[in-house]
Amino acid sequence: MTTVVLVLLWTVALWRAPSAVRSSKQRTLWVAFAALTLAMTLRHPTVMHTIDNGTGVNNLSTLLKQYLGIMAAAAVLEFVYVIARPHQRAGFRLRMAAVGTTMTALTVLFAFVPRQTETTDFFDSSAGSATATAYLLVWLAYLATAMAVATWLFWGSSRQAGAGWLRAGLRLLGAGTAVGVMYALSRAGYLVLRLTGAVTPHSDAVTSTVTDTMKHASIGLILIGSSVPALGVAWRAARHWWYLRALRPLWHDLTGAVPEVVLGEELSRRELRMRLHRRVVEIRDAILALQPYVSVAQRDAADAAAPAARPDLAHACWIETARHAKLTGHGPDDAVQRRDFDSAGDDAALDLEAEAQWLRRIEVARASDTVRNFVHDQYQPNQRTHDGHRSAQSKARQ
Repeated sequence: MTTVVLVLLWTVALWRAPSAVRSSKQRTLWVAFAALTLAMTLRHPTVMHTIDNGTGVNNLSTLLKQYLGIMAAAAVLEFVYVIARPHQRAGFRLRMAAVGTTMTALTVLFAFVPRQTETTDFFDSSAGSATATAYLLVWLAYLATAMAVATWLFWGSSRQAGAGWLRAGLRLLGAGTAVGVMYALSRAGYLVLRLTGAVTPHSDAVTSTVTDTMKHASIGLILIGSSVPALGVAWRAARHWWYLRALRPLWHDLTGAVPEVVLGEELSRRELRMRLHRRVVEIRDAILALQPYVSVAQRDAADAAAPAARPDLAHACWIETARHAKLTGHGPDDAVQRRDFDSAGDDAALDLEAEAQWLRRIEVARASDTVRNFVHDQYQPNQRTHDGHRSAQSKARQ
C-alpha cells in the first residue's frame, strides 16, 4: 500500500508541476503534493538509511519527514483559504507563525529524544517514552488542527460550489482531511495511553497498521478530490471539441449563404470554449439574417410539417428553405414577420452546451427526409410565388 501511494504521489506531483508555474493557487496545491511526496519517500528504508548513515544522526530522516509533513499540511490549508476566502488573507502571518513554532519545538524536542540506534518505525519505538511522546504530540497537534480547519473550509466551500465536478472534488478533499484528523487524534490518543500504561506494548504493531491505513486513505481521498475538478475540465473540453465538430456542417452551410456574419478575429485552437461560443453565435446570427428569406406562410407550413414534439424539425425545414432562397438569388420577403428563434428550454440561451445541443438537433434534422421533401415542395428553382406557398402549405397540412 505504501508503494502504491508513493507512486501515485509522484505521478500527481509531476503531472501538476506545469500548472504550478501558471497559477499561484495551483502552485500552493503543488507544494502540498511535492512536500507530501518527499515525506513519503523518506519513509522508504533505503532513503532513510542513506540520510541517517550519511549524517551520523539516527532518525534525522524522521525529523525531515515531519518538517515536510508540516509544510504539506500548511500548503493544503493555504490552498483551501484561497478557495474559500480569496479576499480575506487575515491570519496568514498567524498560520505561518504556527508553522515556525511547531518546527522549532520539534527541533528542540528531537535533541532530547533517545536515539541510540536507528529505527525504521519511529512511532512504535517511541511509544512509552516521555520525550518521544511529547515530540510526536507536538507534530500530531499541528496536523490535527490544520486538517480540522481545512475540513471545515472544504465542506463549507462545497455547499457554495456551482459545478458538480468542483463540488464533488471539494467534498472528497474535505473527507480526506477529516480522515487526516482521525489519524492524528488516534495516534495521539494511543501515545498518551501507552505513556500512562493503560495499554501494553503488544498493541503497538496493530495500532501502527490501523493508523497507517487511515493515513493512506486520507492521502488517497485528497489525491482523488484534487483531481476530480481537473477531470471535469477535461471532460468539458472534450464535449466542446465534439460540439465544434458536430456543428461545423451547419455553420459551413449557413455562413456560406450569409458570410457577413463570420467574425474575422482568429482564436487559438486551445480556446475550445471561446471557439464553440463563437460558432454558436455565428450560426444564430446567420439564422437571424436568413429569416427575411422565408415567408410567414412558409413558417406556418414548417410548423405543420413537423410533429409538435419536434420543434427542431420545424426549424430545420424553414431554415433550409431560406438558405436555398438566399443562395439562388431571391430577395427577402417584404411581408416577412420576424419570430424568435426559440431554444430548447427557457435558459438554454444562457447555457452554451444546451444551446450547442439544440443546434446539433437542428443539424441532425436537416438530413431527414421530412426536411428534404419540405424544401423541395416549398422551393422551385425558377418559381417562388404565393400560389406555390399556399400549395406547399396545403400539402404539408395533409
